[in-house]
Amino acid sequence: MATLVETIKEWPAKKKVSLLVGVMVVIASLILIMSWSQQTEYSILFTNLSDNDAGLIIQKLEDMKIPHKVDSRGVLVPEDRVHDLRLRFASEGLPEGGGVGFEIFDKKDFGATSFVQKLNYRRALQGELARTIVALTEVEKCRVHLSIPEKSLFDREKQHPSASVLLKLKPGRALGQNQVRGIVHLISSSIEGLTPENVTVVDSKGDMLTRPADDMIGLTSNQLEYQRKYERQLETRVLEILGPVVGDGKVRAKAMADLDFSRIERKEENFDPDGQVVRSQQTIKEKAIANAKAGVPGVVSNIPGKEETGIANPQSQSQKENDAINYEISKITKHIIGPYGNINRLSVAVLVDGTYELAKDSEEVQYAPRSEEELKKYEDLVKKSIGFNSERGDEVTVVNMAFKGLPEDMIPEKELDIIQETIRAVKYLAPLLAIALFFLLVLRPLLRTMFPPPPPEPPAPLPQTVAELERAMRPELPPKTKEEMVADWAKASPDEALALLKSWIGGE
Repeated sequence: MATLVETIKEWPAKKKVSLLVGVMVVIASLILIMSWSQQTEYSILFTNLSDNDAGLIIQKLEDMKIPHKVDSRGVLVPEDRVHDLRLRFASEGLPEGGGVGFEIFDKKDFGATSFVQKLNYRRALQGELARTIVALTEVEKCRVHLSIPEKSLFDREKQHPSASVLLKLKPGRALGQNQVRGIVHLISSSIEGLTPENVTVVDSKGDMLTRPADDMIGLTSNQLEYQRKYERQLETRVLEILGPVVGDGKVRAKAMADLDFSRIERKEENFDPDGQVVRSQQTIKEKAIANAKAGVPGVVSNIPGKEETGIANPQSQSQKENDAINYEISKITKHIIGPYGNINRLSVAVLVDGTYELAKDSEEVQYAPRSEEELKKYEDLVKKSIGFNSERGDEVTVVNMAFKGLPEDMIPEKELDIIQETIRAVKYLAPLLAIALFFLLVLRPLLRTMFPPPPPEPPAPLPQTVAELERAMRPELPPKTKEEMVADWAKASPDEALALLKSWIGGE
């Protein structure tokens, strides 16, 4: 160290200033690079926040003394604190979803008019309903608008309240009709006098989710949903059976099902003449015997004291017999209700992509269509999977056509963001780079000063004679050195060089 200090003291002032500036630049660069590499990375905590929610969350972060940033994307916090902060805010009910609830009445305002109170009550009711609907897994955001008419004694026609709901669904999610009806009944049950028919539910795309029936085909929303669900099942069957054969992403299917939703009730009574059973039996028998004499009609027979003279009665006996048997015939009574949603007809269209191969002479991709035999096999597979019935008039069409773009296995990999990846790599390599610069710009010059290189050896003397030249041109010398020595000797001794050339020529 003492030798180094003494050596630096012997340097001229210009060299000392250059060394001092270099050391300061390297140290400053090292500090900047180290601080930049250790800089905290921020990630998004919440996005699409309302002004109220953003203010509450920022206030909470300031109270917790957590560094944060706010930009157009939302609220950002250190990357390692994102998950625990989300759980903590969720337990506190933040974000609230942009709507104010019944907490608006926590602050007492004795100077508020009745109109303001009614308006606040409506706002609170709308906010509470929106919060309840957002609890559904498929719903990301919700806005509820209520139209509640004022009650008046002078209105002859009673006005009914109405409500409209705007839903923003999460990507890839959809609401079923049962869920939509649940939302409708939830709102209608929360407002006095509100009927489900006066509740409208619309998604963020503008599609009406509350359609009780389709006037054109007379199907209810449940029936339409059942039909679409059955069609999607058919499409899924086709994709599952053809996907492994032709490749994923190389087949498309569309199904159309004509379903009969009418209910048929039929009552049948069948009698079995062979199955007779005696139900009742009645037998009546009568028998009478008469043997008395009868007088001759007239005056003589009615005179008192006159001896009667009778004649025998020809009808002396009477007999009657009646036998009645009632039979019961076996009877079968059936009450048949037809199945719901019978299939009248199925139509399935399948689009199959061809094959792609790289040309041998170039990197161009060539398209090859499917053969007729392959398409026939695919058609048979589709028919088996959907339960094809020719008597019902079902149709299956399989068409081969090139899809737009290359298949997934031939699509070039997505290029990486070179700038972003470079910055990420430099961030981790910056400390090593700073150490290398410090060694090259500071330590290396100091080491050279402390340990100067040995002085170079003096050059060999030039040959003055032909004998010296021949001895100098040893085989172990490199060719370039030999050439330089010969040129220098020829310039210094032109006569000797000429004599040497003459001897060489004479020798040949």
